[in-house]
Amino acid sequence: MSWFELNFAELPDPRTGNATQHNLMEVLTIALTASIAGAQNCTEFAAFGVDRKDLFDEFLDLNNGIPSHPA
Repeated sequence: MSWFELNFAELPDPRTGNATQHNLMEVLTIALTASIAGAQNCTEFAAFGVDRKDLFDEFLDLNNGIPSHPA
């Protein structure tokens, strides 16, 4: 288990519906990486993930693709 998973393993998941089709740790990984790169909201996080899908595919499962955010 990575340090990231260890630190966030007990984080409650408030998501419901379609949002739960994506692994929470993967969503948090993309959001954290995007925010470090300057993204400031969910729409920008999603765009960041799409733009770097090949990179994220190297270390995330992304069984349901990159999480999206309705614009």
